Amino acid sequence: MRLILFVAILAVGLAKLQAGPLEADVHLTFPLTKQKMLGIYVDARLYEYDPFLADAPATLVDQVEFGGLDLSTKAHSLLDLHFSAKRKTRMNYYVSIRAYAAKGGTQYYFIDGFQKIFEGVDEDELDIELATRLAKKNPTDDPVIVGHGGGSGEATGKLINIHRAVEIEWEGTDGAAFLLQKSSDLKNWETIETLIGAGEKASTFLRIAGRVQYWRLHRD
Repeated sequence: MRLILFVAILAVGLAKLQAGPLEADVHLTFPLTKQKMLGIYVDARLYEYDPFLADAPATLVDQVEFGGLDLSTKAHSLLDLHFSAKRKTRMNYYVSIRAYAAKGGTQYYFIDGFQKIFEGVDEDELDIELATRLAKKNPTDDPVIVGHGGGSGEATGKLINIHRAVEIEWEGTDGAAFLLQKSSDLKNWETIETLIGAGEKASTFLRIAGRVQYWRLHRD
């Protein structure tokens, strides 16, 4: 009798997890930077993936795009967006949000880490402060809302893969340049990009390929 009751409860729980639709409000904060952020393009995406298939690609299920956003020059900027989708059996979900100088331009902001969403719920709400490699500036005014919008629920596309990653955490003098480098033998180092110190602790996520890799930050 107890076994039958347990199975019944489990079935009800699974049915609830598979119910839809999925709806989420995401509140983004763009930290104030020393560089003016005008005409910014934001690409926000919702992906689903099967956690039991490590090598299977994730699928794009919703996408929200903003173009020509002018961020505040005196305060943090706030952007509200909405995702919607229909839950599929056994799938997990995560969001990827990046901001660029313009579509196809230099990346300025990104989610720092792997941001899951809809864990055991069909309605969710997230507050996310985006990371940036630009030097930050202390705001003098209250945060400013720069826009809001919703997804279409009709986006289609594929992500090549979900990659393993490591995080490098560092603290550098404001304005100082550091070379992010990688090596496979600790002798030959390849420069990947230049990071500018902001006078506070910062971090960056690095994709890991199949073979052994070593990483370091080297003062330029």
